[in-house]
Amino acid sequence: MLDGRVAIVTGGGRGIGRAHVMRLAAYGARVLVNDAGSASDGRPTTETPAEEVAAAVRAAGGEAIAHAGDVSSMAIGQELVELAVGTWGRLDIVINNAGIGRPKMVFNLEEDEWDDVIRVHLKGTFSVSRPACRWWRAQAKQHGSAYGRLINTSTGLLLYGGAGQSNYVAAKGGISGFTDAVATEMAPYGATVNAVMPAAMTRLAAVGWRIGRQQTEEMTFDATDPVHVAELVCYLASPAAGWISGQTFQVRGAIVEHIGGWQVARTLERSERPFTAADLVSELPRLFGAGSKRSDPPPKAWREQYAARKK
Repeated sequence: MLDGRVAIVTGGGRGIGRAHVMRLAAYGARVLVNDAGSASDGRPTTETPAEEVAAAVRAAGGEAIAHAGDVSSMAIGQELVELAVGTWGRLDIVINNAGIGRPKMVFNLEEDEWDDVIRVHLKGTFSVSRPACRWWRAQAKQHGSAYGRLINTSTGLLLYGGAGQSNYVAAKGGISGFTDAVATEMAPYGATVNAVMPAAMTRLAAVGWRIGRQQTEEMTFDATDPVHVAELVCYLASPAAGWISGQTFQVRGAIVEHIGGWQVARTLERSERPFTAADLVSELPRLFGAGSKRSDPPPKAWREQYAARKK
């Protein structure tokens, strides 16, 4: 499925990133494994997970090399792309997966805790994507088209709310917007750009939230295993997925969900004159099924109906 392809995986030493690396290699890709070896909150350690995963790939008969740089550095992003191209002569796939967690309620969040999470997740995604996209654009100009697969990592907390994770959710929301924009930019060159929202039990997931374990005695698989996310990523990295770009998918065990992008939910409109703030006191609630007109349910009834539906 991916024979001869060359991939970069950031944050590839543990959890979801490790699953990406192992499955990409199993499908025939040669993988540059990047992982700074930091703790889940970004603190430095003496661990070398990138080398350990690369060694596991080689032991299984695949090709992999390790890199321990911090992808929030633009220089490291450039270095990764140059290393992949210099080692194997090409670059086909980039999976931006590196991240850290510093969960706190917003009123307790310190500046460095905000900055570090934004830096690793959002800037780290940009720092590798820019040189990769430059490579693919150059290839397209030289050969008429390019094989490029950029796969970014967002979060399902954008759907469910992320109390205590405002820095993390802000970074992942930025990544979702970045994915949309870069997909449009890279379309003329034949490169695709998509995002995944992983639902899997990893050490980072354990920092500030828990997904419900869907495992039952009747199940023959662990629904929270990162390998299920990796299988979708391998598909998005493959030639079979060349038709799809600018999309986001959530994976929850045996469930794959297509996540709709930014769209207008409801519209309030009038033709004779624009709304004033005073107008909106009575008019805006109509967007939510409540309002002052006889045909609209009163706000209290709407709230009761909404609460019943939520149950």
